[in-house]
Amino acid sequence: MTGCAGRWWHTSFGERTLATLERLLELLSVFDVVIWMTDGWPLYESRLKGKLHVNSKRYTQRIERHNLNLRQHLARLGRKSLSFSKSVELNDKVIGHYLNIKHYQ
Repeated sequence: MTGCAGRWWHTSFGERTLATLERLLELLSVFDVVIWMTDGWPLYESRLKGKLHVNSKRYTQRIERHNLNLRQHLARLGRKSLSFSKSVELNDKVIGHYLNIKHYQ
């Protein structure tokens, strides 16, 4: 989880499914989220009823660009020619450290 200037976001890695969305919403439930900004995925609408929900690509473009950069930088994990740990826990820590240094400082 990270944030700047009073804006926070959290990540939940996985396929775009109801289970992943529920996991993300559970992680965010401890925070007092005021405004939800999402794209047009129909499950957001059903899960965020009664909350201030802005449904617009305009407000999600920056995070989508960030995700693209992240995918490109971490693509090495999928290459067989480069070594990486077989431990999911170690890879998670390395990726978290990378995110902290490259994107959030």
